[in-house]
Amino acid sequence: MPAANRATRRRNSARTKERILRAGIALFAKHGPSATTIRMLAGRAGVNRRMLYYYFGSKEGLYRAAMRSMYEQNAIVETELSRPGLSAEELLDRFVRALYAFLSAHPEFVRLLTWENLRQGRTVRHVDIGAVMEPVVEALRVALDRGKSEGRFRRDIDEKQLLISCMSLSFFTFANRHTVSRAVGVDLASSDAVERRVKHVVRLLLDGIRVHEDGRRPRRSRS
Repeated sequence: MPAANRATRRRNSARTKERILRAGIALFAKHGPSATTIRMLAGRAGVNRRMLYYYFGSKEGLYRAAMRSMYEQNAIVETELSRPGLSAEELLDRFVRALYAFLSAHPEFVRLLTWENLRQGRTVRHVDIGAVMEPVVEALRVALDRGKSEGRFRRDIDEKQLLISCMSLSFFTFANRHTVSRAVGVDLASSDAVERRVKHVVRLLLDGIRVHEDGRRPRRSRS
């Protein structure tokens, strides 16, 4: 087979695989992995069912690939934030903003994570999420250590707990935006609401890790 024909076949194969993957992300996010069928996936991708088995082995294989793909897309954003030298203030601001931007642009990721947690994380056990998050954890550790040595941050702050807080305060907004928007009378999906939320979360996190000028931890309010 001529080289040009082989190259064309590889491109077509890659496009077909990507089309199946995109179909998987969309349908798994909408219906969940259990309710999504091979027929639905093949129909959405515009391929016969044999192609799905050829590229991904099974429906579970496609679901695993869909989860990995979304985490890898998120990792691209997070890796950009893991550059050394950023202060904890800069890092937290950029990280929270990046999380809000990514979750806002990828509602399918929010839904996939919701389904996966209902499955008790059965599939993400096979996706190395720890390796994805490690650069951000390390960047936070370095930034926090610098702030602690300068006497600006509390010494009992743990970088992993801080990261969990960042993710929790970001993910909740999008996972629950329909109910919370109605409850508080604010459209949490609007650009203004997102910006206000980002500023609030960053300020909340920074206030939680800083020490007062007298070196003591802030007192809890009695209200």
